[in-house]
Amino acid sequence: MISLKIARWLLGYVQFSVIGGSPERFFNYCVRAGFVFWNMTASSNSSACVTCSRYRLLRPFARRAGCRLRVRQRCGLPFLLRRAHVHVGILYGAAAFIVILMVLSMHVWCIDVTGNTTIDSRDVLSALSENGLYPGARLSSIQTKMLEQKMMLMFPKIRWMTINTQGCTMQVCIQEKTERPEVKEETGICNVKASRTGQIVAIRVYAGTAKVKTGDAVAEGQLLVSGVVEDELGGSTLVHASAEIIAETTRSCKICVPLQQTVKEPTGSKVVRKSLQIFGANLPLTFIGKPKGEYDISGTQTDIRLFGTLLPISVYQEDWIGTRTVSVQISQQQAVEQAKAKLLDYEKSLPKGTKVLNVDASECVEKNTLIYNARLTCEEDIAVKSGISIK
Repeated sequence: MISLKIARWLLGYVQFSVIGGSPERFFNYCVRAGFVFWNMTASSNSSACVTCSRYRLLRPFARRAGCRLRVRQRCGLPFLLRRAHVHVGILYGAAAFIVILMVLSMHVWCIDVTGNTTIDSRDVLSALSENGLYPGARLSSIQTKMLEQKMMLMFPKIRWMTINTQGCTMQVCIQEKTERPEVKEETGICNVKASRTGQIVAIRVYAGTAKVKTGDAVAEGQLLVSGVVEDELGGSTLVHASAEIIAETTRSCKICVPLQQTVKEPTGSKVVRKSLQIFGANLPLTFIGKPKGEYDISGTQTDIRLFGTLLPISVYQEDWIGTRTVSVQISQQQAVEQAKAKLLDYEKSLPKGTKVLNVDASECVEKNTLIYNARLTCEEDIAVKSGISIK
């Protein structure tokens, strides 16, 4: 039944009324001639439906029956196309849209990388592009299994990965390897000596014989834990000494900050360049060349989504801010602030586990330069292993 309705709509049909005369004789003449009607109604104003191609052939039978025919409604594809003929551009546009959509559906629109924690997504996308997977690539040309193997060879940190196709989106799922903790093999015979001068505040000996105690002052290179262990009977055993010796130490840091500095300041000029990125190709939206002179450049990329689906279209904007280099004289207080910032960087560079207990700082200006001297009191592990040579 549905297929019959679809066929009638595609062929087009006319709903007409029979006025005056003898409608019964009219319908009898038509049936004998092989006409097919549907949706017939019998009343003072009879009506029926017939295909549009056969409607004009009904007029001779209407005259014989003394009736007049009047069209009540025209339905179907032929009449729809006839009405749209005035707006032929709409039809061409719709046809072009369908063709473009069919062509684009055979290509990769976007690539979504998930699961990576230490590996940069940009590196993954760059490697995928080198191996043929990029926005705009044909879906039929992508061999996911071979691509997965190549990627795992290029990135040893990847434990496994899978590339799935979801419509025009490629889902790249990555699971990284869990790094094994580094196990230090303690072999050979050694002592533990002091790496810096200081006063011991805590001792934890794991192997060997301690030669110092808490509160002792030690010098750099002094023996802290011996690799010779004596037993109750007076015998000696050579071992690999190991210990953690926490001592209060002193460090010095000298920072020089010139009071005459060169800085960049904005000139007030700004140039904005925009481009449309489609399948990796850049189409300029503003026809402005690269400006000359000193500029700070910043870029932003805006991805376009349709109903939550990422499209292979994005807008990239570059902001060029004009700058110039000028020489300025900063105050002593500003120089001190810069020196303190550099001192914080120095503290971060200290050996792991070092605690800064106190900072004594002094400052002076010589030859238009601020000299910032800092004396740091720290707590750190000063134990360092020293091998024992046996001849």
